[in-house]
Amino acid sequence: MSEVKKTDVDGLNKAVSLLNRVHGRMKTVALGRSFYSWGMVSVGVGLSAIAVVRLFGLLTPAQQRLEWLAAIPLLTVVLALVFHRRVEKTSAARALDSYGQTRDLFLTFATLGNSAGDYQPLVEQAAEHAASKIKPTEVVPFQFGRPLSLALVSVSALILATAFLPQFDPFGKVEAAVKEQEKKDEIVAIRKAARTRKEQLKKDAKIAEESSGEIDKQIESLKTSFREMKPQEKQANSKVLQNHAKALNEQWKMVSNEDLRKMLSEQVDNQNFGGERGKKLNDWLKDLQDGKSEALKNEIEQAKETMEAMMEAKTPEDREKLATQLKRQLQDIKKFSSDKAKSKDLANALEKALKSLEAAQKSGEKGESSEMSEEAKEALQESLELAKAELEEMARDASDMKKLEEALKTLQEAEKLNQQGQMDGEQCEGCKTLAEYSQMLKEMRANGQMDDGEGMGQKGFGKGGEAQEDDTDPEGYKDEKSKSQIKAGKLLMSIKSREYASEKDFDPNELRQYESSVQEIKSGVQAAIEGEQVPPGYVDGIKAYFDKLDSAPKTTDGAGAPSGEENR
Repeated sequence: MSEVKKTDVDGLNKAVSLLNRVHGRMKTVALGRSFYSWGMVSVGVGLSAIAVVRLFGLLTPAQQRLEWLAAIPLLTVVLALVFHRRVEKTSAARALDSYGQTRDLFLTFATLGNSAGDYQPLVEQAAEHAASKIKPTEVVPFQFGRPLSLALVSVSALILATAFLPQFDPFGKVEAAVKEQEKKDEIVAIRKAARTRKEQLKKDAKIAEESSGEIDKQIESLKTSFREMKPQEKQANSKVLQNHAKALNEQWKMVSNEDLRKMLSEQVDNQNFGGERGKKLNDWLKDLQDGKSEALKNEIEQAKETMEAMMEAKTPEDREKLATQLKRQLQDIKKFSSDKAKSKDLANALEKALKSLEAAQKSGEKGESSEMSEEAKEALQESLELAKAELEEMARDASDMKKLEEALKTLQEAEKLNQQGQMDGEQCEGCKTLAEYSQMLKEMRANGQMDDGEGMGQKGFGKGGEAQEDDTDPEGYKDEKSKSQIKAGKLLMSIKSREYASEKDFDPNELRQYESSVQEIKSGVQAAIEGEQVPPGYVDGIKAYFDKLDSAPKTTDGAGAPSGEENR
């Protein structure tokens, strides 16, 4: 309608102002009702969707993301704005006439712009008078309390259903989907772990290469020292040999680890129990103990070729046959890593390869996406590459250990000769390798009829002597004396310190305790050697010393001394 020229202070007369305010309140109510209606519809659809998905197991829990709840208010706003009922001013005028019982006065006033006549001022005057008695809040009151409460209850029910409605799986789809997702996650984890471990091995390889170079330098220096030694310079020779021994022992401790020592000490089964497979495992062990890994790496390369053939197989039968062959190859290498090589890292790499093979095999059987099959193939390939890197590290460390042990044993032979004044470097001029030096030293010992009980032990290298103690320890000194060993030692000391004794002086119980103590000490020697990581240059001397302990003192008749007294 056209605006009336006669206005109040605000630019509108009371009738127009009242009509506009009622119209605005009616539009607000209409929009609120639209929000409420469409909101309830959206929540109802959401509740129904959750119930159907949970009861019939259409989606896995991981696929039921809570982010979709944010779509409900957004959808509600869009639907409410697009589909809410429009309110005309005539509707507001009818509401005023209905409330004030003014017999279409405000409807006529609202349509004055579309009519002509001299009665218009009279209508305006009457509407002005009636408007002064009507309040817009009474014509269209806002009553949002109940709808808002119902909306909050509905939304709460939706949230509770999302959080607590149990997941049913009548058709097994959820379980299958969960297993499939776990398999995918496992493949991703395998690839990530393989890449991380391989990067670490690359760093270790650089450090080991430097260490190997240092070992070679020390061995060359040792051979040079051998050639320069003179029989009459025993003290100077011994000092040089001790310096070399200290340096080589430090290198041995750096290279040595528990798995490597177990692998090197593993006995090769020459009788080849287990047929062709047993022979193959023994050959691998022998090669690895010699610092060689070519045969094992060739086996891994053959496994990779089998894997490629399996992935490209045209028929399920061929694929199954090649998968079985590949599994057997991997199981052979894994058995070797666990039973022979004693390597947890290598066994772990092979275990991951077997899991990847299983995933690739199942994805092919079920006709799953090529993406999953490719992921499993990549995981298998990376695991095999990691196994090769583990083998290379083991072979390198085994080679270094072998060189160090050979050098330390040769040092021991040299010091034994030196203590007898027979270390003549001129006789070693033609030697080139440590094995040749060792053989030459053994021949020199044989010619000099040297006593094996003497030698480097006098300077702390091996048998028969008292080693000079070094209390300095970069990691701090720890008192690790065993009470049982101390007690046994006291008992031995007590019995063997009796210079003269008759048979009655020896209590049978005391003799039995003596025998038990000797066996207790001797049985603990090997464990102590392994626990303290004793370098090989010291092992023979330690064992020889304890092998000389008497089993028990035997008495003579009368006042004779014990038969073991000469060893006191």
